[in-house]
Amino acid sequence: MHNLGETISPQQKHPAQVIGDIFWSEGLLETLGDPHGHINKDGFDFLTIFEARVTPWQFTGLPPVRAAQLEVSRATIQTLFFSEQEVIESARRPPRTLTMMVYLPLAVIRGAAPMFSDAKLNNFLDFWKGVFIPMYDCSIHYLAETSGRLPARTPLLYINRQHIQGYLEA
Repeated sequence: MHNLGETISPQQKHPAQVIGDIFWSEGLLETLGDPHGHINKDGFDFLTIFEARVTPWQFTGLPPVRAAQLEVSRATIQTLFFSEQEVIESARRPPRTLTMMVYLPLAVIRGAAPMFSDAKLNNFLDFWKGVFIPMYDCSIHYLAETSGRLPARTPLLYINRQHIQGYLEA
């Protein structure tokens, strides 16, 4: 319960994992307000992860590293997902979705993509203006091995549109 006159900070931290070009990390993703909106806000080149564990994709003699704070280039993130059920459930699922396979450099994702307005397979990206596109009820097939364990299924996954190499209806 909050006292009268007490301001609630919009700054929040949510358990999350980001999968990037050369490493993946898990920790507490800092957001300002709604985490789903924050990751797509203009003007953020980097996302901040606290209590981060950073694991390289290929073992090159470097073990996973722990860091109090990690800054991750938003442009290099291929996928991002939140681990808290409460955060996952707070995402508004669109009334219409289309199950598709999405091909990224490090993974093939099968899930339900948002289909806004009169969107079709060939133009659904035109209707989504953010960097990260939500996909629902996803299975993830990684194309590289890592020393850590990544989930093969998730109810909500964000895909960076700049890393999509192709997609098709599943």
